[in-house]
Amino acid sequence: MENHGDPRDREGESGAEHEEYEFLQETLKDEKKRGRIGKSTIIKCAALGLVFGMAASLGFFALKPWAEDLMLGDPNEITIPEEEEDEGNTATAEEEQSLVVSMDHYREMSTALTEIADKAKCSMARISVAADDTVNTENITGADETDAAGTDSVTGVIIADNGQEYLVFGSNRVCQGEEAVEVTFADGRSYEAGVKQSDGTLGYAVYAVHKSSLAASTSEKIQVATLGRTGTAEQGNTVIAMGDPFGYGDSIGYGVIASSGTEKNRTDGEYQVIGTDISGTSDGTGALFNVNGEVVGMIDAAARDEDMATVTAYGISDLKAMIECLSNGETVPYLGITGVSVTEEIASDQGIPRGVYVQKVEADSPAMEAGIQSGDVITEVAKTAVTTLSAYHTVLMKQKNGDSIRVKGMRKGTDGYVDVQYNVTVGSFR
Repeated sequence: MENHGDPRDREGESGAEHEEYEFLQETLKDEKKRGRIGKSTIIKCAALGLVFGMAASLGFFALKPWAEDLMLGDPNEITIPEEEEDEGNTATAEEEQSLVVSMDHYREMSTALTEIADKAKCSMARISVAADDTVNTENITGADETDAAGTDSVTGVIIADNGQEYLVFGSNRVCQGEEAVEVTFADGRSYEAGVKQSDGTLGYAVYAVHKSSLAASTSEKIQVATLGRTGTAEQGNTVIAMGDPFGYGDSIGYGVIASSGTEKNRTDGEYQVIGTDISGTSDGTGALFNVNGEVVGMIDAAARDEDMATVTAYGISDLKAMIECLSNGETVPYLGITGVSVTEEIASDQGIPRGVYVQKVEADSPAMEAGIQSGDVITEVAKTAVTTLSAYHTVLMKQKNGDSIRVKGMRKGTDGYVDVQYNVTVGSFR
């Protein structure tokens, strides 16, 4: 029979065992509480470090001037050395290199402008009264021979080839009489020329030379000019003056545009004026070219003020309609008024209607014959409203010699401005 023993004996053994292993028991602590204590300690340490750092920084900056004075002493006196006179060959290698680059750039620019001028020469022609023995022969002495003979000459631009003739645009002062006219091209040969058409408002004409009369060397040299736009001719742009801007033929001047916003009121229109810094004479003629080799202006002493001594030109854009008329043998439409645009400001300040205020009416002109008077304000030409002199000119240039057109305007009376209208026959002025 199994003996289980006394339960009390087992309890005693259990108690003894409990006492024997009591030293192995763990004491469990609250982890959350320990974490809170650690974080708090870190924050306190960081705060103390920050305070200590700030105090150290303040102390450093406060003591810095004293420390620098103690360790470095007084600052040195700054002395700028006086410049010595250049005795030659004293430039540094860097300065010499800079000078070489600058000169190279200048040479490149000068070469480029010379190439443009050489090409532009082929588009220029000298127009003069023909000598009896120089037509269709080589002009050896050029301008000096013409001047010595006591005849006048101008320089024009080859503006077109109509298939039969080369057309040259220039001043009409050499075709006022009955003398024959000759044109000298870039190869130095002179040929008889005819006057295609002339206009007296600005004093220009188109001269024609038959292509069949030209030598092969002359034909190969001729280049028809490219007419540019005056709007691209801005202040400061480089220009080349070709022709005789200095009073003698075949001369070249380089410079820049000094002004391009001025306009001159002339008969039946206004024309933009391009002023340059190139010195010129009062009777110089020729053309202004831009760096693209395009004609941007026609040199004309009439375009400049009396006290100016520089090359001045009419902008080419305002001359194109005239050039077209003359090239086709047609006269330039002419009414004969000199006016000014009435702007909104003028209209408001002076009570004048918008339009073209007539300042002057030429004697025996179509405008005078129709009854237009100084002080009238033109508001409509050929059924087209005009508020500026430029608009008036544009409409007029679309008419033909002999056309009868209606011009409307306003005239000031005792009770203010009243409507008036005129029937005008377009004429020409040579």
